[in-house]
Amino acid sequence: MAKLHFRPYIPDQTLLYPSRMDEDIAANDPVRIVNALVDSLNLSEIMALYKEYGRSPYHPHLTLTLFFL
Repeated sequence: MAKLHFRPYIPDQTLLYPSRMDEDIAANDPVRIVNALVDSLNLSEIMALYKEYGRSPYHPHLTLTLFFL
C-alpha cells in the first residue's frame, strides 16, 4: 500500500525575498488566534479520510485554517 503524502505546509518558510510572511503579521492579529486554534485540534479523523493514491492533497491544517479565515 502506498504511503500518503501531503503537499508541504511550511507557514514560516521564506519567500522570494528575505522577509518571512509571519514577520509581516502583527503579534495581536486575529489570524494568529485561528492558527493556534487549528494547531490545537486533533486532525487524525480528517486525515483518515484521505486516500493514498492520486495527486498529493493540501495538508488539512492549511485547508482548515483557510476555511476559518
